[in-house]
Amino acid sequence: MDPKTTKFKRYQEAARKDVKHAFGVLQGRFHLLTHGTCPMSIKKIKRVMYTCVMLHKMVVDYNGRVISPFDLELIPEERPVRNWDQRVGTQLRMTRELRDRVTHYRLRGTLVERIWNLPAQHRQR
Repeated sequence: MDPKTTKFKRYQEAARKDVKHAFGVLQGRFHLLTHGTCPMSIKKIKRVMYTCVMLHKMVVDYNGRVISPFDLELIPEERPVRNWDQRVGTQLRMTRELRDRVTHYRLRGTLVERIWNLPAQHRQR
């Protein structure tokens, strides 16, 4: 392997350990994360993850005590109604988006270059 790929692999392994630990903690607390995320859009996956991380931090900061009452005003009264074809179309589009190899390799190449060009103080890994 070339030096860029080797450095990328080291960073990836370190990040993978951190992410695996974080997901283990979050899965223990929020059972929502134990289900697959394929039916969700990338935007929704981000929202769920950010919400779980924030809730976990809030619970840790307040030693497990409830910090605010449940606010019903934040829940929308009406949800959009979609027919079967719209839901299936959305599901197929999201699956294609998540599994697109061209996008994967393009993003990975960009990440390899970004890691390779990090300043010297970030090269200790």
